[in-house]
Amino acid sequence: MLMKKTVFLLFILAGLFMAGCNQKALVKDIDGTWHVQNYAVNGADQTYWFDTTYSGFTWTFSGSSNFSKSYQKILKYTLYNRDTVAHYDTATHTLVIDSITISQAVVPTSVPVYIQGQWYLTNGNQYLQTQDSINGDQQYQILAHSRNSLHLLDGNKDYYLSK
Repeated sequence: MLMKKTVFLLFILAGLFMAGCNQKALVKDIDGTWHVQNYAVNGADQTYWFDTTYSGFTWTFSGSSNFSKSYQKILKYTLYNRDTVAHYDTATHTLVIDSITISQAVVPTSVPVYIQGQWYLTNGNQYLQTQDSINGDQQYQILAHSRNSLHLLDGNKDYYLSK
């Protein structure tokens, strides 16, 4: 009976040791600065939209606790211009409006964004969770990882990251 308990405890310790090694390897893979190579929503490629909305996006994971996101958020403003053509009528001494033309132009403007917070691994190292004061808690399923690539899933959004 004592032998069975000893073997059982050795298996548990070996499992915990292997899990700790796997977590260290995963943390080592995640550590660094990442860029979005591809972005998909419901399987449809939306990389162009992502790149034009979040210009220069970088996501940096430091060690096993700190992260930062930085990018230029591209906002679009519509400017309106009213052009009035008028002349002065000398007979009646009044200003007469001949025409009014209204035109508009869409002007892109960039706003720098920098977010920082904490990150950690959850659910047997299958999920990466981030916490920050702007987005709160976010959880990403780790679908694949290596030293130079990371595939995260957030609901229906796929992030294909590379260093």
